Amino acid sequence: MFELLIAMTLLSMVSVMIYSILNVGIQFSSKGEAKILALERQYGFLSLLKLQVSSALYDAKEKKLLISADGTFFSIVTRSPFIYRSAGVVLAVYRYDSGSQTIFYTEKKDYYNSGYDEDYLPDWDEMIELTHNEESFSINYDETLGPEVILEYRGEEYVFLPKCLNDNLLASLER
Repeated sequence: MFELLIAMTLLSMVSVMIYSILNVGIQFSSKGEAKILALERQYGFLSLLKLQVSSALYDAKEKKLLISADGTFFSIVTRSPFIYRSAGVVLAVYRYDSGSQTIFYTEKKDYYNSGYDEDYLPDWDEMIELTHNEESFSINYDETLGPEVILEYRGEEYVFLPKCLNDNLLASLER
C-alpha cells in the first residue's frame, strides 16, 4: 500500500510538471502569433502607403503633386487603389484618431470632384479602420521642402518618394 502511495505521488508530480511546461508553451505560442500578426499589419500598411505614394498623380497644369498632409491627415490622388481596385485613379484619404489610436482610410472614385480640395476631411463614419493601437503616427508632406512624404510610425521614420518625379520635375520643384 505504501509503494502505491509513493507511485501516485510521483505520478501526480510528473503530471503537474508536464502541464506547466505545456501551459508555458501555449502562452508563448499565442504571444508569438500576436507579434507576427502585428508585424504583418505594419508591413501591409507600409507597403500600401509606399505603393500609393510611388504612384501619385502629378498635375501638369498646376505643376504639383496631388498630395496633402498635416500630421494626422493624409490625402493622395493615386493610381493604386486599395478598395476600388478596378477604378484606376482614386483619392485615398488617411486619418489618425489620437483618442482611439486608430488609423482610418477611405477612397473616392471621383477624385476630380471640386469638393475634394486640400482641406477636404471625410467623416469618420465614411472611413474604415485600417489599424488600431497605434501610439505614434504622423505623416507630413510639404511641397516647398521637397517631394517626399515623411511618415513617423511606431517610433521609426519612413520616407516615400513618388515615381512620377523625373530629374526635370525635381529641378522645377526645387526652384
